[in-house]
Amino acid sequence: MDNNASTSSPAARMDRRLARPWWRRRPILMAFAIIALLAAGGAAFLILPPPGTMTTALASMDSGEVIEGPFQDYVPLRANVAPLDITYITAVAGGQVASVSAQDGDLVAAGQELARLDNPDLSRQVASQEADVSGRISDTNNQLMTLRTNEAERDQALADAQYALHKAQENLQRYQRLREQGVANDANVKPYADEADYQRARVAALEKAQGSDASFFAGQRQQIDASAQDLRRSLAAVRRGLDALTLRAPIAGRLTGFDLKPGQAVKAGDALGEVDSEGQWKLSAEVDEFYLTRLSPGLTAMANVHGQNVSVRISKIYPQVHDGHITVELQFDGGPQAKGGPADLKRGEAIDVRLSLGKTSQALLAPSGSWLNDSNGTYAFVLDASGKSADRRAITTGRRNPDYIEVLSGLKPGERIVTSSLTAYSKAQHLRFNQSESQ
Repeated sequence: MDNNASTSSPAARMDRRLARPWWRRRPILMAFAIIALLAAGGAAFLILPPPGTMTTALASMDSGEVIEGPFQDYVPLRANVAPLDITYITAVAGGQVASVSAQDGDLVAAGQELARLDNPDLSRQVASQEADVSGRISDTNNQLMTLRTNEAERDQALADAQYALHKAQENLQRYQRLREQGVANDANVKPYADEADYQRARVAALEKAQGSDASFFAGQRQQIDASAQDLRRSLAAVRRGLDALTLRAPIAGRLTGFDLKPGQAVKAGDALGEVDSEGQWKLSAEVDEFYLTRLSPGLTAMANVHGQNVSVRISKIYPQVHDGHITVELQFDGGPQAKGGPADLKRGEAIDVRLSLGKTSQALLAPSGSWLNDSNGTYAFVLDASGKSADRRAITTGRRNPDYIEVLSGLKPGERIVTSSLTAYSKAQHLRFNQSESQ
């Protein structure tokens, strides 16, 4: 009991030795540990890639250098040869093909018969209309004849009255002389005086009527003539209904797309073929919509036709955009003889064209490539000096040609950029390259 009491006393507890923590007993070891941790963190910071980094095979990437040099402002086109003028052949009336007198590919003259259709219903209809119009024309002719007869009768009545007045005046003068000689008296003279007065009044009335009738007859004659002309035009139109069954070449040229066969049914409005201007050509090409604002009629270009350079210019720009392209037409330069281009061209033939958009000027140039379409010219991956990594950088671009794009800001001469496709790296900010083939 006494021994236990003595060991648990305060004096005994005060004499016991206290142990220090391990990190206080080994300060040098602790310092080395802290330094090692800091070194490991710094190494990890240097070794681990920053956020947005993607690793890819070096062999799969192409690069090019940014340079200063002359920029040739042009765009290459692949144009197709088309006829300068195309006139379509359309069926005005329907029917069944009775005969064909021309074949696809023939050279035809304007108005040449190409085929003939048969339409019994139309023939009967035209015959009925023709008879009706002919009868109405006959009626107008009768009206005109009646009018002319009335005019002749009026003129004849006036002439008869004037003659009767002349005879009455002669008789009156003769009896007046007899009265003066005492052979006749006033009673003998009076009937002749009354006859002369009557004929004079009659002539005056007919002359007055003639003045008013003349304007009436003239108006009636104009109406009848106008009606007759309308009827004749109607008759010509009716007869053209049958002429529509004969297909003719609208212009002289090369007949294409014409493949009618005897017995074939044709409906009104059907497109039956076309006639192309022979030896007269134009070019049709598609241009990237990127150049839309820089295109205008009259822009010059150079076409390589069978190894020779031929000058052409834009004649028409279609406003529609299809699949990122617009269509332009180009005509050959030169006078009337050269306007249609070389005569040995073939429809549909492909021609290389170099379209000039401006003069050559000095600029900062980046090589073209797949990267341009993927980035739309708004950013590029710039390689570092070692060529083992590349960083994404915003850039501003301007004019383009097949070889270079004009750089307005964001790049410097001598820098290298990735020129291969960037589709797989659209969200990346940094690229690291290795020698493996897998990403």
